Amino acid sequence: MSNRIVSEDKYTNAPADISEEIRTSVLIPDNFPTPEELRRELKRTVTIRLDPDVYEWFRLPGAGYQTRINAVLRAYMNSMQTRKSNPRSRSTTTPRPAPVRRVAKKATRAKSR
Repeated sequence: MSNRIVSEDKYTNAPADISEEIRTSVLIPDNFPTPEELRRELKRTVTIRLDPDVYEWFRLPGAGYQTRINAVLRAYMNSMQTRKSNPRSRSTTTPRPAPVRRVAKKATRAKSR
């Protein structure tokens, strides 16, 4: 007698327990991204001049400093877009200067005795 089991999934030489597992298995949907999700715009190579301390701060954690700089710029861009779309917020593209405090000079008097 042959140990081979004929099945419709073409696993004719599989042992009985494996064949049974295959036959009763449930398909699991994949979570792979669609081709549309995989498409992205190519990044552009640019030259940017940064202060040395800013450059070193972004490089300090290690590899990926350009990605970190990009993330900071993207957050700034998104905040500006949100500010422009929100009618209650100020829609300025330039930061507001810090208020100037005016302090009156104290008159210096010569002490007379």
